[in-house]
Amino acid sequence: MIENRLRKTAIMTGIFVVLSLGVMFFRAATKDVIIAEAGEEVAAKIEDAREYELKIQAPTTSKGNGSLVIPLESGVSSDSITFEERHGLHQFVLYVKGKDPEFYAKNGVVTDLICIQKATFSPLGDSGLVCLKFWLDGLYENSTSLGDGEIVVNFNAPSGDYENVVVIDPVDELGLKMIPYIKNAFQGDESVKLYFTTLDDAEVGAEALASLINDSGADFYVQLGIDETVESDAGVRTYFNDRFFIRGFGNVELADKLEMSVAENSGNKALGLSSSYKENEKLTTSKIPSAFVTIGNLNNRVDHDKLSKDSYIEKCAKGVAEGIRNAFEAVNPADASAEDDALQGIING
Repeated sequence: MIENRLRKTAIMTGIFVVLSLGVMFFRAATKDVIIAEAGEEVAAKIEDAREYELKIQAPTTSKGNGSLVIPLESGVSSDSITFEERHGLHQFVLYVKGKDPEFYAKNGVVTDLICIQKATFSPLGDSGLVCLKFWLDGLYENSTSLGDGEIVVNFNAPSGDYENVVVIDPVDELGLKMIPYIKNAFQGDESVKLYFTTLDDAEVGAEALASLINDSGADFYVQLGIDETVESDAGVRTYFNDRFFIRGFGNVELADKLEMSVAENSGNKALGLSSSYKENEKLTTSKIPSAFVTIGNLNNRVDHDKLSKDSYIEKCAKGVAEGIRNAFEAVNPADASAEDDALQGIING
């Protein structure tokens, strides 16, 4: 009995070693490990952290030609690196967990990219975590890979190949809390491209928003947050842009899809649709279907309790994701192409 257990243990240990070596050799052979996107726990607020200029050096070899090359401390792996794309602010942000908080005071980055306007680094405490921030001259999509002691980043303008594009704008703390859940809801879904105006409480103005909508080719603009109305109001209310009339699927239709889905998923009451207040300049000046989803009234005690629970925030976020999908299905019905083919067949005899 004991011999059989020992034999099984030895076999499982051997399999684990083989798999571990395989992963290690694969990484060493490809040198192309993808860097993960920062999660909420990693994307620490850095408003109070001091920013220092990060040196940008011109390439002296082929490194840095057409890409951004960022040096790493010895021993830093892909598990210690995450990134953020702050679309509305035209920023690319990296979080690197090393041992020396002053590493980037001594080591600059290498690139010949003119799209990079400025770069800074911010040590976040004494843990070795450093935030690297790059200001870009427009909207870009990035690809990252890990080489020998360096990260290589490539920037490309939006391809325009996405059929369904949404700009999501969290306008307060509760809107920001919904972002990770919305990202999870669209994980692996390549049919919808999301752009977020911000991932923290940095303010994105109407002009920057208009630029993001234009550069991304967005189909919808969705604001997320909470309401602050009379105490008796409890539930989900969605505001729509009543300044611009859009034929077909417009502001009211988008607001309606979002309202129904969020109310259904959250179990909260649907208070109905309302015209946007004029102070909401970003919504009232948008020329694509736009809506502001409020997931509760802060002045209502019942809603206030719900808004303090992550489970409720997650349900609302799932509702937003479902509402966006429903809106695109209404604009581009799945059976439309089949009906067109059938009609063409009848015409052709």
